[in-house]
Amino acid sequence: MSQKTLEIGFYIKWDKFSLSQKHTNVIGDELLAESLTKAINNLYPHIHAQTYAPNFLPTKPLDIMIYLNEVEELLPIANKNIFYFQNGFPDEKSHFPTQYLNQHFNALLCFSQKILDVFGSEVNMPSLYLPFGVDTEVFSPQDPISQDSPHYEQAKLYQCDVAYVGNDIKGEEATMRYLYPALEFDFGLFGNWRIPRSRFKIWKNFKQLAPYKKPFERISRGKIPQEWVPYLYSQAKINLNCTLPSCIEWDVITLRTLEVLACKGFLISDKVPSAMKNLNDCMAFTDGYDDLKDKIRYYIDNPSKAKQIAQNGYNYVIEYCTITQRAKDLVNFLEQELL
Repeated sequence: MSQKTLEIGFYIKWDKFSLSQKHTNVIGDELLAESLTKAINNLYPHIHAQTYAPNFLPTKPLDIMIYLNEVEELLPIANKNIFYFQNGFPDEKSHFPTQYLNQHFNALLCFSQKILDVFGSEVNMPSLYLPFGVDTEVFSPQDPISQDSPHYEQAKLYQCDVAYVGNDIKGEEATMRYLYPALEFDFGLFGNWRIPRSRFKIWKNFKQLAPYKKPFERISRGKIPQEWVPYLYSQAKINLNCTLPSCIEWDVITLRTLEVLACKGFLISDKVPSAMKNLNDCMAFTDGYDDLKDKIRYYIDNPSKAKQIAQNGYNYVIEYCTITQRAKDLVNFLEQELL
C-alpha cells in the first residue's frame, strides 16, 4: 500500500514571486519558505511542500499550514496551523503575539531561542527553535567569470571592494553606523534606496533627510538579480551585514550572514551575541563608524587573512547551518508533535 502524501504549506502575507520580478523588493519570507519547501521535497518523497501567498492560494486541503506572518484570518484549508516567528522589526520594541498564537495555532516555530526562553511558558503549544538555514545549492562559492565569457560584461556590474545587499529598512542610526562609512571605498550598494519623491515636495523636508539618503540613492546599483547574489558575495573583497535592532535584541544570526559565509565571502558585521560566540573565527565584527573604516582598510590590505576567516565561515555553515538540516529538524518535530 502506498503511503499517503503529506501536504504542507508555507504561507506568506506578501505576494509571491518577488524573487523573480525585476522591480519589486525581494521578500525574505519568500526566500526562506521557498528554500524550506525545496529541501523538504528533496528529502521526503511522501511529503509535498509548497509556498502560498495571497496571489497564490492552495486549491486543495492541506495537512499543515505554516504561517510566516500574522494574518487577520487563517485560511480554512489545513488540519493543523503552525506559526513561524521569523521576522525582526525596525525598532527594538519586542513584539511577541502571545494571545494571537494561543487563539489560532497548534504549534510554534521560532528563530530565536531567547524568545522561547522568555515567552515559551505563555504559549500553550509545542514549540521548536528553528534558526535560519542556507540553501547551499544556491549559495555556494563562485569562481571569477573570465573575459571571454558571454556573461563577463554583466559580471563586471557586481565587482566591488565592499558590498551590501538590502533595502532601506534598518533606520538612520544603524545605517549611518554600519553602512555609511563604506562610502569612502568602492562600495557596491544593491537594493531599493530610492527616496520617495512625495517626501520632499517642500525643500525644507528635503534638507531634513538623513545624511545617507541622497548619496545612497546616487550610488545604489538597484535590485540585483537573485541568481547573481552568490557571485557578488563570492567576489566582493568585503561584504557588510547590518542587523535589525530587534534581531540583535533577540540574538538572531541573520540569513544574510549564512548566505555570505556559504559563498566563502568575507563578512564584517555588527555585533550579535550568538554570532560572536559561535562565529568568532568565521567573520569580523565591528562597532561601526571609524572602526568599520579601519577594518575595511585592513582586510583590503590583508586579503590572505580575510580568505582564511572566510574559509572558517564556510566550514562552519556547511557543518551546522544548512537548510537541509533545518528541514530535517522541522519534519521530525511535525511527526513527533502533530501527526
